[in-house]
Amino acid sequence: MNTDVKTIWRIFLTLAVLFVVTPVSAALVQQQVNKELDERLLDLVSQRETPSVEVIQQLLDKGARVNQPVTYKTALMHAASEGHVEIVKLLLARGAEVNAQTDEGTALMMAVQGGHANIVKLLLDAHAEVNVKHRIGHTALIMSAGPSLPEMNPEPGKPVRAPASEIMSLLLERGADVNLGGQYGQTALMEANSAAKVKLLVAHGAQLNTKDEEGETALIHAVDRGDVEVVEALLQVGSDAGVRDAKGVTALMLALEEVPSYRVARSETLPKRRLEAARLLLTANAGDVNAQNENGETLLMRAAGLGETEIVKLLLDKGADVNRTDVFGNTAAVFAYEKDHAGVQELLKQAKPDRQTLNAFLIPAIEKKDRVKVKELLSKGADANHEYAIGYEHKDIKRTVLILAAKTGDPAIVQMLLAAGANPNTKGLIYGSEHGLEYGTALQAAKNPEVITLLQKAASSP
Repeated sequence: MNTDVKTIWRIFLTLAVLFVVTPVSAALVQQQVNKELDERLLDLVSQRETPSVEVIQQLLDKGARVNQPVTYKTALMHAASEGHVEIVKLLLARGAEVNAQTDEGTALMMAVQGGHANIVKLLLDAHAEVNVKHRIGHTALIMSAGPSLPEMNPEPGKPVRAPASEIMSLLLERGADVNLGGQYGQTALMEANSAAKVKLLVAHGAQLNTKDEEGETALIHAVDRGDVEVVEALLQVGSDAGVRDAKGVTALMLALEEVPSYRVARSETLPKRRLEAARLLLTANAGDVNAQNENGETLLMRAAGLGETEIVKLLLDKGADVNRTDVFGNTAAVFAYEKDHAGVQELLKQAKPDRQTLNAFLIPAIEKKDRVKVKELLSKGADANHEYAIGYEHKDIKRTVLILAAKTGDPAIVQMLLAAGANPNTKGLIYGSEHGLEYGTALQAAKNPEVITLLQKAASSP
C-alpha cells in the first residue's frame, strides 16, 4: 500500500479507537479528523516533488477542505507555487477559490513568481483576477516583469534561465493594466528585466516616463540595476534620459554614482554594468550636461571621482563646466585629487578655484597628509579655520580642518594651520558612532604626542 495512503488510514484508526474508548463527542472527533486531513493536504501540496493525484483526491474525499482558512498559502497557492499542474486542475475542479487572497498574495501571483506559464493559463481560464494587488502593492503583471524565483535561484549545475515574457503576454491578453502602479508607485515597466518585456509593455501602452514615489522612471530603475540591455531598449523606444528624480538625479548621473560597497558585495559586476549604461546614455540626449542634483553634484564631478578619463573627455567636449561647484564648494578637480586620479586631474587643470573651492581642497589634502598641497592652498587664501560638513546627508554635523589635522596626526600640517591663524579652542565633531556624536577641540581629538604639545602651547598662548 502507498505510504501516504497508509498515513491516512493510520489517522482514521487512531481516531476510531479514541471515539470508542473515551467519551469524546462525535463532533470533536470529526473536528480532529478535519484538522489532520487539512494539515496533511497542505503539507503534501507544498512539497517540491509533485504528490500523487490519487492521494490528494482521497484526502479530499475523506473531508480535507479545499478552501481551508489560512494566513500563509491555500492548497491551490502551494500547488501553483510549486508547479503541480495536475494538482491545480484537481483543486480547481473541486471548487478551490481561484481569487482567495492571503498575506502571501493569490494563486495567480504564486504561479507568476514560480515562472509556471502553464499554471498561469489554467488560473486565468478559471477567471483569476489579473489586476488585484498584493498587500505590498504589486500586481501579477508587475511581478511578471521582474525575475521569477527559478531565475533568481537556479538549481545547482543548471544554467540560469533567461528572462521569459510568456507569462507577461498571457496577463496582458487577459486585461492586465499595464500602467497600474504597485509598491512605491512602481509600474511593470520599471521592473522589466529584458528588452522583450520592455517592447511588449510599450506595445500595450506602457507610459515611458512615468515616475514612482521617488520620482524615478523606468530608465532610472534600469540604470540602478545595471541592466544595460533594458537601458538600451528603453532608449530605443523613446525614454527621456533627461528626466530628474525627486533629488534632481538623472539616469546618467545615477550611472556615474559610486556604487555602495554593500551592493558591490552582492554583485561585483554592478559598477562595470553601470558604466556601460553611462556610455549608452552619453550617446543619447541625456539633457543638460551641467545639470546639478540637490547637493550640487554634476556629471563631471561624478565621472572625475570615478577616475573615468574617457567619460570626462566626452563631458568636456559636450561643454561640461570645470568650475561648477557643489554645496560644499567641491569642483570636479577636488574629487579627482581626493581619489588620486592623475589623468583626470590633468584634464581639469584649467579650473580656477575660488576661496570656497580652496577650502574644499584643503580637506582631502589634510587627509592625505599632503604637506606641499596644504602649504600651497593656505598661501592662496584657504581658511585655516574652515568648518566643513561631514557629508551630503549630514550638512549640520561639522568639524574644523584643525580637528581633522589633529586626528590625522601630522605635526607639520597642524603647525601650518596654527601659523595661518587656526583657533585651537574652536569645537567641532571629533567622531561619531552608534552611541552618538562627540564634539570637542583639536586638542581633545589629538593622539600624536607632538601634535598634543603643539596644540597645548597654542591653546595656552594669549
